[in-house]
Amino acid sequence: MSTAPIQLPSPLRFLVVDDSRAIQAIVRRAIQRCGYSPIEVETALDGEQALDLIASFKPDLVITDWHMPKVSGLEMVQALRQLGHQDVRVGFVTTERTPALLEEAISNGALFILHKPFDDAELVAVVANAVKDLVGEAPAVLDGAAANSPDTTPVLAQRRGEEPISHAAMQLLLLDRLGNIPFRLIPHEKMILETLTPQNLLGLYAANEVKGVYAIGVMDTNAVCMVGGGAARLLPNDVRALMASGQPSAVMMDKANEFLRAAAVGLSESAASPVTEVTMAKASVVKNTFAKLASVLAQPGQRSDFRLAIPGYGEGRMAFFVMAS
Repeated sequence: MSTAPIQLPSPLRFLVVDDSRAIQAIVRRAIQRCGYSPIEVETALDGEQALDLIASFKPDLVITDWHMPKVSGLEMVQALRQLGHQDVRVGFVTTERTPALLEEAISNGALFILHKPFDDAELVAVVANAVKDLVGEAPAVLDGAAANSPDTTPVLAQRRGEEPISHAAMQLLLLDRLGNIPFRLIPHEKMILETLTPQNLLGLYAANEVKGVYAIGVMDTNAVCMVGGGAARLLPNDVRALMASGQPSAVMMDKANEFLRAAAVGLSESAASPVTEVTMAKASVVKNTFAKLASVLAQPGQRSDFRLAIPGYGEGRMAFFVMAS
């Protein structure tokens, strides 16, 4: 069932940059499904056209491809920053997966990097997340797309980032582990007790100036097998077999622990003062009946939820929670 759009006092402006008119149409459709009104959408076929439009159109969000003739998406964003447009938000929809290049995009302020192929719900989620503070309330997502409305508590206003780990940061972390293995990372699908596997990997994080547990990371068994197996370069058949058995191998567990330990960097980057460094204190396997796990999943605090899909492997879930003090 469709929901009435959120009425805004002024149009929300989007600039779609892609040399494929078909992709332009798909992105435009996803923007419309975010549930905002009024909106204005302009398109450009390459970075050069986009730069000509930005000064007069003044978009709230630029959604750009990477590989385009004349001026690429990254070159366009770099020129944008050099011209003083530091406040223009940018996200990438691309096939580009080179970690060093993606890191460069994020260093130039990219809010998200969504890899092709994608589905509408994924794009709706990252677009809505990128502009949510501009609309003042959660978007009423249309036609059954999942609403992207993070829970809020007074703790949120004290943090640099609105999520413990951003979608873009998690993508880079997975790229570093999975290498050339293709994957899709779908944000904002909340991990709930009913979707957990019988066994799950739990990471506890500590932070300077904070007593007790600062944050918790959770990976279900499928995510442990996929991330751990991918990082260990195991054969897909072996990964699928261990996923089906619900029993990750020792090497999978070691690699998954390394992944959770590396996630502490993302938690540090989003933390507000006085926190300057987050470290993983402990990781252990817990059952889905573990009472503390149920309370963590139900808490209304700040969280980052992800669904990870790897062709030929399957799907897994992971989530990170900042614990309210």
